Amino acid sequence: MLKSLLNLLILSFVLAGCATPQTRMPTVSNAITAEETKKQQALVVEDYMNNYKKLQNVASRIVSAGADLCGEKVGGYYGFNFWNQDSFSPALKEAAKVRYGLDEKFKVLDVAAQSPADKANIKENDTLVSINGWLIPSGKEAEKQLNQKLAEYGNTQSAVDITVLRDGAEQKISVTPIKACDFKVYLAPDDVKNAYADGKNIVVYKGMMDFFKSDEEIALVVSHELAHNAMKHTDAKQKNATIGGVFGLLLDIAAATSGINTNGDFSRLGSGVAGNAFSVEFEQEADYVGLYFMTKAGYKIDNAAGFWRRMAVNNSQAITMKSSHPTTPERFVAIESTVKEIKNKQEKGEPLTPELKKNK
Repeated sequence: MLKSLLNLLILSFVLAGCATPQTRMPTVSNAITAEETKKQQALVVEDYMNNYKKLQNVASRIVSAGADLCGEKVGGYYGFNFWNQDSFSPALKEAAKVRYGLDEKFKVLDVAAQSPADKANIKENDTLVSINGWLIPSGKEAEKQLNQKLAEYGNTQSAVDITVLRDGAEQKISVTPIKACDFKVYLAPDDVKNAYADGKNIVVYKGMMDFFKSDEEIALVVSHELAHNAMKHTDAKQKNATIGGVFGLLLDIAAATSGINTNGDFSRLGSGVAGNAFSVEFEQEADYVGLYFMTKAGYKIDNAAGFWRRMAVNNSQAITMKSSHPTTPERFVAIESTVKEIKNKQEKGEPLTPELKKNK
């Protein structure tokens, strides 16, 4: 207590000696400030949702058109997403409820153009009531249960009856899911220029959305990350890390038998080195396969290399330094070569399938 009081006195003396503003400051009402806070939170939510819808519209074309490149990683695809009041962080929850009229029930958030949901006439803001007679619950586990039901019925690729509430009246809509790459695409709210794939999902940051100048650029990054998942790069890295860790463990054991305690340093080192092995090559493969995904979705790939040039301006070390990614000059040349390869196949009417390594 005495220490806290002493600190307060010292702070008071310090502040007393500090310079102060010279002009008379305007009086700020707490109530008006609180109202302005709500307005700005609503703008944040609205900006996020506009970017989310734009991202999903582009991603829909890519995951649908590229199903044949995703191997067994495919599932039934409807082309709509849903949300409720619990889809937002506590800080933005109230703003979202007010701006979009959300409650505990699930509403259709977005419908991708030309998707099965769009063709079946599902609309934004439709309230989801039931799926094939199964009443959609509410509560903490409701979203998980709804996703499971949609996946279960979607995998059959048979018509699914979805009952919605629209303008106060229930409507039963028949939607026939199509086969698509089974990887969810998310928008992270952080203002950083980044995107990543984790083997199951694709995450694009809002800072990257602000950086994009066209749908083609969005498609380029989504296709690149989709290629990482389709080519199972995350699984490969984990496998490499495990192998490296085993070799490192053997060295730790050998050192221990000699009376040296390594504290597991060789295991960690082996796992880290092996886990990052071929990272540059994986990135190159994602560039290569990603352009095929992009082309199959009907997006132009002519300016793909130019986008990575522009990204390099924000990270000048990427121009000359090679770590986990190829240098920008390498990337540019390789992408230009891939563009020529794809255009040549298009001219000849050949299948748009990436070339595999030839066995010797």
